Amino acid sequence: MKIYVYSENTEIIQRLVVALSAGESVVQSFSSLQELTGALESESSANLIYHLPVDNSSEKNAESKLEGIQKKFKEKVNTLVVTNTPNPEQGVRLLNLNVRGYANTYIEKNKLIMAISVIDQGEIWAGAALIQHLLTNSITTKGSDQTPEQIFERNQSVFQLLTGRERQIAQKILSGLQNKLIADELSITERTVKAHLSAIYKKLEVRNRLELTIKLQQADRRNERVDRRTTL
Repeated sequence: MKIYVYSENTEIIQRLVVALSAGESVVQSFSSLQELTGALESESSANLIYHLPVDNSSEKNAESKLEGIQKKFKEKVNTLVVTNTPNPEQGVRLLNLNVRGYANTYIEKNKLIMAISVIDQGEIWAGAALIQHLLTNSITTKGSDQTPEQIFERNQSVFQLLTGRERQIAQKILSGLQNKLIADELSITERTVKAHLSAIYKKLEVRNRLELTIKLQQADRRNERVDRRTTL
């Protein structure tokens, strides 16, 4: 697996390269965006770790440059963005640029390697806080006090292929619960939860919790537009 690391901070580059050396990947680092772009042009596919700087002006500039990379190389690059101060709002913006992952710059070595493996398979690496933010802030109409459960109920058509138990688990996933808590609440094993999740993802044609949340988000927006047309 080939991994490109980009940062304007040489210390950050060194830390990431050292962390990745624990795996079996070929790592190449860049502090020049022009050199990174040239390298990407010669690749058929690549995994990229893109570091966003800390101060606001540099961060906005770096996000703008990242947007250019994502547009130009969207068919060949899987990007994991790392930042010293991650926040859900920024995470949403970056996912909308087709970034595949979002994490803290100082993520543990084993988790960093796992994150790269996940995005290499075309999946998304994102924390529970970002997924919950997507649900409670992106789906819910501005100014609404609806709970995730109410949003789920309003969009039942998305889940019509699921069994009763699968709907229960999907609702708890969309409420931000992890597998162990779901198992405890439903008095089943974590293994059973995972089995149900596999069935849910297959039926709804999604690959993970984040894509499940986004699917509900899209359905809710469609229903909102229909409701507005109906009331006109």
